[in-house]
Amino acid sequence: MSSEKPRTTPTFFQPDDYLVPSPIREDGGHKIGRLPSEISGEALRALGGPESPGRAIRAKCIDCSGGNAAEARKCVVFRCPLWPFRMGKNPFWGKSDDAPTHADLVDAEDPTRSTAPGEIS
Repeated sequence: MSSEKPRTTPTFFQPDDYLVPSPIREDGGHKIGRLPSEISGEALRALGGPESPGRAIRAKCIDCSGGNAAEARKCVVFRCPLWPFRMGKNPFWGKSDDAPTHADLVDAEDPTRSTAPGEIS
């Protein structure tokens, strides 16, 4: 008895699986992207992109940085709407305005410190 899985024929998707004629007359019948909710999960996965928003943003940031993950980390385009998410995480989850600052965390690591870093006692 063979333990091989039966081969499945790969499904190839066509542009029409992702594009539809624009309903707007001024578009002159040009095609526009379908809403992702109207596309099957199989067809979406066939595109090969990440399935999570965080990973998709990370992939776009790396693409924007010439394919270099280290450059995406060092990105200085802080006005880009994706910049806070460039590491693939949502930096706003669990944050509040009264969250500890970096200096608070440094003081917590060194209980013998009685002055703020850089201050002379």
